[in-house]
Amino acid sequence: MSRSGPAGAGHKRPQLDIPIERLHLDSANPRLPEETQGKSEDEVLQHLCDHFDLEEIADPMGMNGYFDEEPLVVVPQKVPARLLPESGKRESAEYLAFIEKRATEFTVVEGNRRVATARILLDDALRQRLRLRSWPDISKAVEEDLRVLPAIVYPQRKEVLPYLGVRHITGNRKWDSYAKARYIADMVQEGHDVKQIEEQVGDRAQSVRKSAIAYHMLREAREDLDWDINKAKEDFSLILLAIGQKNIKFYLGWSKSVPGVDGLKSMKLEEIELDSPVPESHLQHLRDLLSWLYGEGGKVRPVINESRDITNYLSSVVASESAVEYLRQTRNLREAYELTDGEEAMLQKLLHSANVKLEKALGVAHRHKTPDIIGEAEKCQETATRLVKSVKE
Repeated sequence: MSRSGPAGAGHKRPQLDIPIERLHLDSANPRLPEETQGKSEDEVLQHLCDHFDLEEIADPMGMNGYFDEEPLVVVPQKVPARLLPESGKRESAEYLAFIEKRATEFTVVEGNRRVATARILLDDALRQRLRLRSWPDISKAVEEDLRVLPAIVYPQRKEVLPYLGVRHITGNRKWDSYAKARYIADMVQEGHDVKQIEEQVGDRAQSVRKSAIAYHMLREAREDLDWDINKAKEDFSLILLAIGQKNIKFYLGWSKSVPGVDGLKSMKLEEIELDSPVPESHLQHLRDLLSWLYGEGGKVRPVINESRDITNYLSSVVASESAVEYLRQTRNLREAYELTDGEEAMLQKLLHSANVKLEKALGVAHRHKTPDIIGEAEKCQETATRLVKSVKE
């Protein structure tokens, strides 16, 4: 989507003081879980109350009222198309008259947490319905202040996207990884190019593109593999780390042949298709990766214990067919990693480790000549005898 100039340039947006009853919570808020998006305002308010720690701002707001220095960002509802100004152009007198009408309602696209808190502070019945016991009582002066809130008005939601991207993707109020990825996907769907988004938010590390790819990988997993992606959404940073590893890129089918170069080369991020990042031929590998990173429900645990297991072990495992097969069967990442240099190298490492432990045992064995110790030593002798016989045959 081409733009006439920088997203923040041009005529500045009008700022209005809007009665709170005309301000509506945004059910498309990227921070809401997908099962809450599109729900009623009451359901959105309940979710914000349950999960967004509104009490944290209730006390200062209940004491001080609303600071005008932090206006909301809103878009008017049901604007006639003929009144909408062109991007970057000055609003018409008709448009300004429309947004100043007492009947005009607004959707809050930035500041939902603040609006929800103000609503609850103003409504005793609402606090009772939400079963909130420890919220502060407010003075008449604060009550009067909260009934009208300052807001900057954008004509359409799509025009707010660059501002929110700068604020919450790379700015000082960052959203969690999955919320950022979903917002980036929304920007792309609205017609913004990924490269353009990177430029707008000052992203030089391609984290925007990586987030978009990972987001659509989870969509593929949900739609094509019927995979429960809830755990992946909660710890989205793991999949972001994983797809940055060269061997994992190969495992997901992100490779290509290059003229004059032997073998395959990993694809650059900009060469990966956004809508369906993982080719159909490698969907089983996507299933493997998600299972190894996040487990499968409550019964199958992930194979990694911490994020560095991805770079230290898993990245090497996926480059070896025998190690991958072993990991599928046993879900033991460390043992699978031992196979990455080949079975013989793994055997040598195992024998070396066993010998080191036996030598340690030999150093203290003379002080513990008990029947139990003798029995364990005889088992070791029997195993070692069989092992020597096996390798010599």
